[in-house]
Amino acid sequence: MQNEGVEKVERYSSGGLVMGVTGLVLVAAVLIYGLVDDEAGFAPWAFPFCLLLGALIWLVMVRPAVRLHHDELELRNVLHSRWVPFAEITGVEITQVTVVSVGEQRYVGSGFGRTRGTIRKDRHASHDTPLEKRSTAWLIQDKIERKVATARERRTTAEGVAEVRHAWAWPEIVVVGVLAVATVVLALVG
Repeated sequence: MQNEGVEKVERYSSGGLVMGVTGLVLVAAVLIYGLVDDEAGFAPWAFPFCLLLGALIWLVMVRPAVRLHHDELELRNVLHSRWVPFAEITGVEITQVTVVSVGEQRYVGSGFGRTRGTIRKDRHASHDTPLEKRSTAWLIQDKIERKVATARERRTTAEGVAEVRHAWAWPEIVVVGVLAVATVVLALVG
């Protein structure tokens, strides 16, 4: 049974998610230990520093991803995101990063990629290689290419050209900036 009116966004990342969540749990444990145990000897600057480490782990390990929406591909990088309409994509290649071409423009997503070994293995695979022997990156690239073909078939000539959108990750940027300043100020004062 499919949920009507609810768009399922597919998210793919290159393995940093488990290590990122583990890092966030460890940072939370250290913070809780520092808050609970008064004799732990935590300096005042250690608390914003731990929060800063958590924010950096989030930015570098958890946030980057390639997300497939209904009509567009989202390339989430460390400090910004791009939304590329499937109908406008002229090429996609997943190497060590995801590269999407729109005409002469190239957009890079650092959230998903292949290892060099996987790139070699996929390059030597023939067209009739079974899907279960293909890499996840090959399957995702194929899925993106099929979504591009479908979007181009659906597009009518009356529709205008959809634009590639770009947005900075302002909440994360502000949090990192504030925590960095707080850490430095408390280290200098204390």
